[in-house]
Amino acid sequence: MYVCICHALNDKTVKAALGDGAATPAAVFRRHGCQVQCGKCVPTIRAMAADHRAACARTRAQAANHDLVPAYGVAAE
Repeated sequence: MYVCICHALNDKTVKAALGDGAATPAAVFRRHGCQVQCGKCVPTIRAMAADHRAACARTRAQAANHDLVPAYGVAAE
């Protein structure tokens, strides 16, 4: 799905930029060597960035909770 028609950025390229560390629409555009033109895509990219941050936070929380699980098999030996 195209997110930015002006620069032909699709959801995969935006997600790749977010995965590489871009956290804002401006950072996504910089990663692709362009600038915002009409601005209609900015709310969508902003929402995608928020979703990406939330998914990363959930992953970190799950990893932290996994470390809290006691190793009963080791203690029982």
